Amino acid sequence: MDSLIIKDVKANIEKIKKQIPCSYAVDYDITGDFKEGYITLDKKNMIYKISIDGIEPYHEDKNLTLKKKTGLKSIIKISEIKEIDPLSVAEFRVGKRKLKEVLTFEKAERTSIKITKKQEYSSKIDKSSMELINKIGADGIKIPLESATRLLELKEKKGIKYYNKVLDRVVSEIKKRQVDPYEAVGIIAAQSIGEPGTQMTMRTFHFAGVREVNVTLGLPRLIEIVDARRTPSTPTMTIFLKPEFEKDEEVTSRVVKEIENTSIIDICDIETDVEDMTLTIKPIKERLKERMVVLPDIVDALGREKGITVLPEESKGRVIIKPQQDSYKRLYATQERLKTLTIKGINGIKRAISRKQNDGRWIIYTQGSNLREVLEIDEVDSSRTFTNDIVEIGQVLGIEAARNAILNEAKRTLEEQGLEVDLRHLMLVADMMSFEGSIRAVGRQGISGKKNSVLARAAFEITTKHLLRAGLMGESDSLAGVAENIIVGQPITLGTGAIHLVYKRENTEKQVQ
Repeated sequence: MDSLIIKDVKANIEKIKKQIPCSYAVDYDITGDFKEGYITLDKKNMIYKISIDGIEPYHEDKNLTLKKKTGLKSIIKISEIKEIDPLSVAEFRVGKRKLKEVLTFEKAERTSIKITKKQEYSSKIDKSSMELINKIGADGIKIPLESATRLLELKEKKGIKYYNKVLDRVVSEIKKRQVDPYEAVGIIAAQSIGEPGTQMTMRTFHFAGVREVNVTLGLPRLIEIVDARRTPSTPTMTIFLKPEFEKDEEVTSRVVKEIENTSIIDICDIETDVEDMTLTIKPIKERLKERMVVLPDIVDALGREKGITVLPEESKGRVIIKPQQDSYKRLYATQERLKTLTIKGINGIKRAISRKQNDGRWIIYTQGSNLREVLEIDEVDSSRTFTNDIVEIGQVLGIEAARNAILNEAKRTLEEQGLEVDLRHLMLVADMMSFEGSIRAVGRQGISGKKNSVLARAAFEITTKHLLRAGLMGESDSLAGVAENIIVGQPITLGTGAIHLVYKRENTEKQVQ
């Protein structure tokens, strides 16, 4: 059922609260049967929920609560109003279109969410595959479902003798590759990634054959990943459309124009008149056509800005801007602010291009990243779309998604250079960077800088600072790790160094008897 969504101001809400139940007169025509409504103050989030007893055309009545003094057209009979937890406007739809903002009022239906208990994964597994997994698991060995399925297929095709031979080989190979107790997995992983890293190039790459879109590759990209940079040097997104849209060129083109951020400086020249204390914005026709922007779009965007007076001159195809405070400093500040003013598109995405694959599907690549807003576009397939900004993935999709992003980005960066690293070493790095629930860098601001051992921290960087602080705070070092034991000259507690032999002497008197 449709709900009525209203954009209003705090002062009017207070008037409604004082006079509830009340008849609220508004300045727009409303028709339809509504039982409930929502009120937003910022166009994006619903803050109040109202119960509606009916809607009728405006007529004069001394008991009315007025939204404004003139231009009133409808009366909403409100029986109850209550404050709610902020509810995003994206949860409402007008027909098939997802609502993006509320300028005056909307008739929209709230998207219903059904929560059901997920069926246990094991219940979907074939019985014979599950039996094989459990049989091998009894020896402390785990195999993936895909391997169990392939082994059973071999049993049917090649016979029991061949199946047993392959099964013994699989178990033997897995046992060989299991980590021994007290093995220095961290050091081995560091060497496994660090040694190929010395062969990596330091370059960027023109992405998808377009000059404006560059992607950092090689060693600089690997450093970005392990340093958990808040913003990559070249943030990019790969956007997939839903199956019903991915072969439609017209829809793809529309999504590209919707995504690509267009600011004033992209399509206009800005001239400063110091004598009259004005700015003249002159649109460039070719760029307007390329970005599908018209002059009223520019005027609307400027009209939302505070502290300026907008004077459109449509006959001359330009807009005059005058700061409300006359000063050279204010004029310059206004010019710099308006350069980056967004006219249309998504903030953070400077460029978007689409490419047709061999199978006829379209994929969109971007320069810049804004995962949260891109996933809100109806045509975008949220299950496949990704960004190379790992921190942003963690903020939008959660820590598990960020952990997978670290693994996939590091793997892809190495493979692009023709380097092979065992996946388990990359998994160890991804786990260490994410197991505390947030993305931590490997360096002194993260994992290495927060070790319990004073000597290990001092050995990494800024030795004097760590030792002085430890002395002042009275810290102790249990010498449990690798670096600290090497510093003091004793065996490390890994491998054979983790084992202590004790000689137990037998009673000599019993031996004599």
